[in-house]
Amino acid sequence: MKDIKKPAKTISFINMKGGVGKTTLTKEVGYFLANKRGKRVLFIDLDPQSNLTQSFFKKFKYSQEDLLDIDEQLGPEKSDIPNEEFTQKETEKLVTTASIHKLFTPGKVSELTKDDCILQLTDKISIIPGTLKSLFSERNSNVENHLYNYLSNHNIKFDFDYIFIDCPPTYSNYTIAALITSDYYITPTRPDSYSVLGIDMLTQVVEQIKEHHQVYFNNRDLKALGVVFSDLQAPNTGIENSKKNVIKSDKIKELGITFFANSFVYNSHLPKQAEYFITDSNSNTIQELTVLVDEFERRVSNE
Repeated sequence: MKDIKKPAKTISFINMKGGVGKTTLTKEVGYFLANKRGKRVLFIDLDPQSNLTQSFFKKFKYSQEDLLDIDEQLGPEKSDIPNEEFTQKETEKLVTTASIHKLFTPGKVSELTKDDCILQLTDKISIIPGTLKSLFSERNSNVENHLYNYLSNHNIKFDFDYIFIDCPPTYSNYTIAALITSDYYITPTRPDSYSVLGIDMLTQVVEQIKEHHQVYFNNRDLKALGVVFSDLQAPNTGIENSKKNVIKSDKIKELGITFFANSFVYNSHLPKQAEYFITDSNSNTIQELTVLVDEFERRVSNE
């Protein structure tokens, strides 16, 4: 008997506070699932900073005229990558026209093909690239349902096992577009008092979106997978105490927030090289990433 194809589990990575490792967690968990677990993953870059896109473009040597190319600006002598690695082959890049900007152009979503927005990087990894042009559609409230409609029009959820959406750290049209499309959301955070405020604000945003866009949640719910402490240095008493203080805070208890048992551990290469992926490295943090992904998959399957 032929297996019935199931739609992708769509997860937004989101926090109303920036600088919490959101983009890094998105790319590392998704890349691990694709390369170590054989999952088909579509990444969607909804953050106008487009850092997720830049990371994958550097990794797979793609170019897009809107994106800032750090190495080209710095030059080989100022890059962390040794000079001898800058061969002609290394610097040649493919140019793609796939872009999230096309998807958020008013009145055009029904005309789009899959290839207009989706760039296939490997047989397991695809991306809808972000672009700095997205900033110019920020105030257009008529595009909030475009992502949902685009995925639905082309049955794109049936082409993948997971769809990971990297959200902006603000309440915007892109936030709404991501959450009305998602089945789950996951919240990266740091163990400090400001994080509690960000989690509280996100909870309010989610409830407001579910209330104002009820039609998208008639037959499903938008579920919280939990909070992940991210970019933590090696465990020490100070960090562990900070984590406990956040988890035990009255506001967190009131909200009924759950936390991942495993954290996303800091890796010094990540902020230095956009093309660096833990899965491809010999870093000790691969073990921590593995157990975090294990917990992620358990939480998704248990929902």
